[in-house]
Order: sequence, then structure tokens, then C-alpha cells
Amino acid sequence: MQRIAITGARGFVGSMLARRFEEAGSSVSRFSHSAKSSDGDTVPFRLGDEVQPDVFRSRNIAALVHCAYDFKPVGRAEIQRVNVDGSRKLLAAAMAGGVERIAVISTISAFEGCRSDYGRAKLQIEAAAFAAGALVVRSGLVWADGPPSGGGMFGSLARSVKAGLVPLVGGGAYPQYLIHVQDLWELLRRFCDGECQSPAKPVVAAASKPWPMRDLLAELARRQGRHPRFVSVPWQPVWAGLRLAEIVHVPVPYRSDSVVSLVYQDPKPDFESLRALGIIPRDFTAS
Repeated sequence: MQRIAITGARGFVGSMLARRFEEAGSSVSRFSHSAKSSDGDTVPFRLGDEVQPDVFRSRNIAALVHCAYDFKPVGRAEIQRVNVDGSRKLLAAAMAGGVERIAVISTISAFEGCRSDYGRAKLQIEAAAFAAGALVVRSGLVWADGPPSGGGMFGSLARSVKAGLVPLVGGGAYPQYLIHVQDLWELLRRFCDGECQSPAKPVVAAASKPWPMRDLLAELARRQGRHPRFVSVPWQPVWAGLRLAEIVHVPVPYRSDSVVSLVYQDPKPDFESLRALGIIPRDFTAS
């Protein structure tokens, strides 16, 4: 029985990956800030804190899947301390603790020349991951079968169409690239099982079919029996309003940095990098 550690294992993506690894016969240690001593094989973990190698060694962890990312920090210094330096501490502890295979979940928003703080932070995490010999996975928008609900960005988009009026940044023309959670898991399973090696470049885990945001939201609305009205809005005032809300600490459903990621995307994602590892991702299709 392979022992696998997953950070962010209580989150949308991490929890689905953990369940699939367990169903395949692996023993999963869930690293999470919400972990409690009564939760079984869970490990209290907060990104940015010190991590001791013995947390891996004592559990005989063979593989680590690093999904955790803390979106609460909005200042660059705090993003650096929590997410970038925190990931470096985690990777160093895993290597010192005898972990043989490490996979780091990055984002399709990370690429050379990206403008978002999220993408730039992930680029630094990717560099640390490559230094540790890890597999770097630039994931697209993760979706799963069933009702379009749940957490993650996909769940947020599904909830947004419940409103009668839905604003569309730039008219909703900006494309989204999606990955089914089963295809993402299959890539990680093959890597953790030693069936494929880590390439010297990031693997873009997404289907190549683009979904313009307007079409994606319309499909999510249709699946829920909703009929919202879409209104086009320019991205600059949307970004400014969200940024102001962040500065004065007013809760908002989206981050201003997400608007930057949406507007300034990678013009040429390397979709062939996933196929080269034997994974042909399924398309998100209208049902």
C-alpha cells in the first residue's frame, strides 16, 4: 500500500484527489489547516509555517501532492511569505523526510510574462519544485461529473449564475480551459506509481478546447435550470472595485487578481505536454 500525502486535502481539488487515491488502494495523509486530532490520518498544516521532516518520515510517505495555496493574502510580501516561502519549506522537509516523488499543482495562469500575482507566485513555486525534482502540473479549471456545485472556482462560477443579472468581464469572450478531475488524478497516479517521469517543463493539464466565459456560464446556468441575463462590463472598473474592497477589507466573491489572470492569459498553452505522458483529457461538453 503506497502512502501519499496531500496538502490542501480539505479543499475542492485536494479532497477529490484524496478520495480517488484511497479508492485505488493508497493510504492518504491529509495535510490541512482544518485538520483535527480526531480526524484520523490527518496532519495539521498551515502553509507558511515550519514543517519538520519527521512528519513525512514517521508516516513512511512515499509521494507528496502539493495542492495547498492560501488565497487570503493579497499583498505581495504576504503572498511571498505564506505561499512561496511556505512551499519551499514544505518541499525541503519532504525531501529531507525521504519522500521519493513530489508533484506540485500549479496553474495555467502561470507562464513567463504573466501579470497576476497568483501566476507570478506559482512561477516561483514551480522553480522550487523543479529544484526538488518534482512534477509541475499547470492545471486548468477543474470540474467533475454531477451537478455544477461544490467548491473551487468551478463552484463559484456555478453559483454566480443564480443571480438574475450576471456581469461578463469583456463580454465573456475570454477563454477558459478545463480539466476533469479524473484526468488530473490519472496523471498524478501514474507519476506517483512510477509509470511516468517528471519532464523538465511544466505539464499543462487541460483540454485544448476553449470555453469562452459567456458560453461556460450559460451552460452552467442551463444545467441548473436558470435563465440569467448577461451584461457586458469592461474589466478595468471591475478590477478597481474588487481591489478597493480588498483594501478596506470588505468581503467579495472574487479577487481582483483573478480579473488580471482572466484578461492576461497564456497565449500559447502547451496542451501536448499532457498527451506526451499518455493522458488524453476529456472535453467539457454541453449536455
